Amino acid sequence: MEKTNIRTLILEALMLIDVEGEYSHKVIDMALEKYSYLSKADRGFFSKVVHGVVEYRLQLDFIIKKYNGGKRIKPVIREILRMAIYQILYMDRVPDRAIINEAVNLVKLRRLTALTGFVNGILRKISSEKETVSFDNIGIRYSMPEFLLDIIKENTGKYFDKTLEYFLEGRPVSIRVNTSKSKVTDVVKELEESNIRAERSSLNDAVLYIRGFDKVDDISVIKSGKCYITDVSSSMIAELIIPDNIKKVLDVCAAPGGKSFLLADKIDNEALIYSCDISENKVNLITENAKVQGFKNIIPLVADARVFNERFAESDLVVADLPCSGIGIIGKKPDIKYRLNAENMISLAILQKEILDNVSQYVKIGGELIFSTCTLNKAENEENVSLFLKNHSNFKAVDLTKRLKSILIEKFDKDELEKGYLKLIPGRDGCDGFFIAVFRRDDD
Repeated sequence: MEKTNIRTLILEALMLIDVEGEYSHKVIDMALEKYSYLSKADRGFFSKVVHGVVEYRLQLDFIIKKYNGGKRIKPVIREILRMAIYQILYMDRVPDRAIINEAVNLVKLRRLTALTGFVNGILRKISSEKETVSFDNIGIRYSMPEFLLDIIKENTGKYFDKTLEYFLEGRPVSIRVNTSKSKVTDVVKELEESNIRAERSSLNDAVLYIRGFDKVDDISVIKSGKCYITDVSSSMIAELIIPDNIKKVLDVCAAPGGKSFLLADKIDNEALIYSCDISENKVNLITENAKVQGFKNIIPLVADARVFNERFAESDLVVADLPCSGIGIIGKKPDIKYRLNAENMISLAILQKEILDNVSQYVKIGGELIFSTCTLNKAENEENVSLFLKNHSNFKAVDLTKRLKSILIEKFDKDELEKGYLKLIPGRDGCDGFFIAVFRRDDD
C-alpha cells in the first residue's frame, strides 16, 4: 500500500471546512473512518492540526496578513500557510525547517511551483521571529470574533480570560459510567488494564476523563455499553432531579440520547422514557445507542417539540435540552464562533421560547420541567427563564440548593441556584459551558 501523505489529507480537510463550509468535527471523523489504517501517531497529528487550524484561524490569518502585507492569496495557499504556521507556533513534534519544506512540497503538489518561493519566504521569516510574536488585541490572541467577546464576558464575569483560555486548551474525552451495568471502580480498572488513564470528575463521580487511547469507538467499556461519551456539564441534569415516583418522562430534542440515558440510569427501570427528536435519522441514532446501553424502557419517537402531542401529556418530568448558539462548546466545535451572528442567536432564543411553551403543557401538576442549553448567552438562558415564569404562572423555579450536595453548592453561584438555575462556566468549572433551569408545576 502506498504511504498516505498525512499533510495532503490535512490540506484536503481544511479546504472542505473553509471553502466548502463543512464542520470540522464531521470532517475529522469522516477522514479518520476512511483512513482507519493510519497509525495512532498520524491520526493524532491529523486531528490536532485540523482542529488547531480551525481553532486559531483568526490569529493565523492576522499573522499571514502581517507578513504578506495584506495582499490577496489563493485559498489553497492560505490553508497551507495556516497549517504550517500553526505547527510552528503550537507544536513541537517536527522541526520548523521540516514543516516549511513540507509546506513547499504541498505547493508543488498543487502545481503552483511559482509560489514556492513566496511560501518558503513567509514561513522562514515567521519561524525566525516566532519568539517575539504577540497580540495586543484580545480577539486575535484568543482567536475569538469581537461580537462574541462581549457576550462571553457578560456571562463569565471574572472568569472571562480563563474561559477563553479553556476554549483553546486540549482536553481529554469524558465518559459517563452506565451504573446500571457496571460500577465506576470496575470501569476504571478495565480502562487501566487497557493502558487508558482515567480520572474522576470533581463535579460528578460517575464521569471519567480518559487519555491514552487511539480510537474511542474501540474502547471496550464504550463498545459494551458500560459507558457513553458525554461532558460532565450535561450530566449535571441527573444531579438535579428527584428520581422517586417518576413514572413517565419526555426528553425532547434528545438525539443522540445522552440525556435519556442519564435519566434511565437514575430512575426506576419500569418508568417510560419517551426519547424524541424531529427526524428519522436522529431517532434511529437514539435507538442504536439505547440498544448498546441496554435500556429497554426508552421509547425513541419522531416528534416535533413545537407541536402538541396528547401522548406525552401528564408526564412527571419533561427534559428540554434545546437547540442553541453553542457558545459553551466552542472548545470542542470551534466552527461555531465563525458561523454565529446576532440574527441567528435571536432566532434560536425565539425557537426555545416556542418549544418551552409547548412542552410545558405535558407536565402534570407536581411534575417538573428541565430546560437546558450548551451556551453562554443571557438571551437564550436567563432571559428565557424570566419570560417563561412570567408567562406561566402555574410554574415555579426550584431552589437548586435543595437538590445539590453541599460540596457542589460551594462550587457554583448560590444566588443563581436559589433562583432555579445552574450555570457551568468553562474557566471556573473545567467543563463545557452549560445552563440548566428547573421548574415545578404547581397550579395552586
